[in-house]
Amino acid sequence: MKKAGRTFDRLDQSYLNGLVTRAKQGNSNAFAELFASVADRQLCYLTHLFGSREEAIEVLPEVFTAVHRSLPSLAKADLFMPWICRISALKYMGKAGMRSVGNSDYTLSQILNLPLAESQIMLMSLEQGLSDSEIAELMNVGRRTITRFVRMGRRHLAKHAAGSAAKTARRASSRKSRLAASFSELTTLETSEILDHVFSTCGSDANTVPMDTISSYAVYRKERFTLQRVIIAMALLVFMMLPLMFVLPGYTVKVDEAGERGLPVYTVEVDSILPVGKVLATIKEHSLPVYEAGAKEFTVEPTRNGSLDICVELINHQRVSNSYDVTAVDSEGPQLLESKTLNDGFLLKVSDAGIGVDYRDIYAVSASGKTYHPVSAGEDGVLFEYPKESWDIYIPDHIGNTLHLAVKIN
Repeated sequence: MKKAGRTFDRLDQSYLNGLVTRAKQGNSNAFAELFASVADRQLCYLTHLFGSREEAIEVLPEVFTAVHRSLPSLAKADLFMPWICRISALKYMGKAGMRSVGNSDYTLSQILNLPLAESQIMLMSLEQGLSDSEIAELMNVGRRTITRFVRMGRRHLAKHAAGSAAKTARRASSRKSRLAASFSELTTLETSEILDHVFSTCGSDANTVPMDTISSYAVYRKERFTLQRVIIAMALLVFMMLPLMFVLPGYTVKVDEAGERGLPVYTVEVDSILPVGKVLATIKEHSLPVYEAGAKEFTVEPTRNGSLDICVELINHQRVSNSYDVTAVDSEGPQLLESKTLNDGFLLKVSDAGIGVDYRDIYAVSASGKTYHPVSAGEDGVLFEYPKESWDIYIPDHIGNTLHLAVKIN
């Protein structure tokens, strides 16, 4: 996929999967970083579909609002790229009033009924005129993978797609130059405005790390170099860094016991002339996300009490570790204040003295395994319909401490 004469950066799929997982859990900074990593790809794709950047950028906030709302329903994080491309395609088809594809040899329903990744790739290849290389750029996978999916899709649609290959080739050729000419990446202002719109529309807390800082992250990218450039860069790096190979990092840690989310925030300030390679944080053998807050400044939000180990490693692989006792994390779940039986249900009043009750994630599981959600939930109480069988009710706070109530029906 050409973008002003160059290709998109290859994303680190493992890191991207981690961002998806944390964003599904409501982490606004992870969602903002996820947005920064894929927004230009979606803008380029929408520009190709609509034929103009202006129409594409009008739809982009709708795409990411849908992503934010539907992300918890995404079963597999590694399907995120075809999934978000499908959302963009459906938004375009809704705007264009499409009910069927333009190729008479198959129907839109037949394409959309294929498995998600195969379906989206076939839609982009057969109908939207994208080459295998362009789809690979948008999907963040190798060209051979796309070619294999196209072959599989053609076999599955063989009786409906006869004779479409020549038509697809012509369509891809006619759009290729327009794709490169009409697309330009998002500005920092556009990025911030779209994210603000998404968080406001979805009623979520905005990201706390500034967008220009997130946009400067390189951790989710896999840069593409030729072999010659790698050899030259490594040779120069070794020559320049040889006197500094054994320099140890120094760092200080500042603690804010009551951060914005009710969790303690540990700010790590590194003092070194060498760039920081990585900062790792673990507590009770569980890894914690580390956010870059500025130049050689990082933040960690532990979600449980215990011994927090922070390790700072410079690019020369010299590292220093220290431990800190975390005691300010809320470890108590919500408490039941009152229960009241009504005509057609029952009302529970709960409170949490720490980080607060997460009313959005309250649910019940019946003895037969069926899941139920409250009729309403808020500060005035949690209202459930009266059960016909025994229930287990789970009421969490915002960091996972959970009150478990059992309702027995004789």
